[in-house]
Amino acid sequence: MLQESNLTRFIALPELKLTHFIKEPTKNLCVTEKASKLEVCPKCATPSSVIYDHRYVKVHDAPFRGNDVWIKIKKRRFYCKLCKKPFTEPVSGVRKGKRTTERFRRSLLWACENFSDLEKVKKAYRCSNWLVYQTLYEHLEINLKRHLNYPWPRTIGIDEHFFSRKNGYREFATVVVDYNNKRVRELAHGRNKFDLERQLKHIPGRENVKQVVLDLSDTYKSFAKEFFPNSKLIADKFHVLRLLNPAINRYRKEITGDVRTNPIRKLLLRNGNKLEYFEQKALHKWLDQYPALKEIYY
Repeated sequence: MLQESNLTRFIALPELKLTHFIKEPTKNLCVTEKASKLEVCPKCATPSSVIYDHRYVKVHDAPFRGNDVWIKIKKRRFYCKLCKKPFTEPVSGVRKGKRTTERFRRSLLWACENFSDLEKVKKAYRCSNWLVYQTLYEHLEINLKRHLNYPWPRTIGIDEHFFSRKNGYREFATVVVDYNNKRVRELAHGRNKFDLERQLKHIPGRENVKQVVLDLSDTYKSFAKEFFPNSKLIADKFHVLRLLNPAINRYRKEITGDVRTNPIRKLLLRNGNKLEYFEQKALHKWLDQYPALKEIYY
């Protein structure tokens, strides 16, 4: 009895009782029924224990160890004496009119976020393209509603990304990153100061931003100073290093020539703190011969 109770809690939904379990090569079928003795009419909220009839419904549940799981539910229809009409009992974990459990949809959403493409999700979960896209867009819409009420964080990053070329002109998108929560906060078309203000002004809490990490462009510096008045501007490490690496390469080419396989080239461009002891010793010994390059490197 204890084993049946544990199996019911593990496989079936909270309000269901497992009557028997059928295991097939690629599919598991759980036959269940609801354990409650009475239900409440959805129209008049009157409790009823008079069973009118029953029917079986199959719903798709989250897969287990690569096998499909289906739950066959014996649904009862109760008769409401006040309304004089029958109604079907609801099942917690299955929305009205759906043939999949909420557990299946959450698992499907996880797969959409972690699999390399949606075609693999479809094959792994043995479902249609329509269900994959519907589940994904439903949860994206929920996240979007949460996102609209989500104010500016304390630290953000601003950078540009080229995405297309139209009529000979390059088009850019501006990505705003939330460093505190480690996610993309906003995506705006273009990199013009006035376009950015127009697209981002609806987000509340600009005064919360204390640090803005950005590249060295005058456009973004001007925008950040006016749009986030309480913030301190910080130059992004990647863009600072981009100014130094060409200078190191230029002086190194004057000494060694443009040989990309030269081991000194790789040592000069790597983080010095992550080099092995013998690599650091060899690099410093080589730099002692060239004071100008040594000064740039340090």
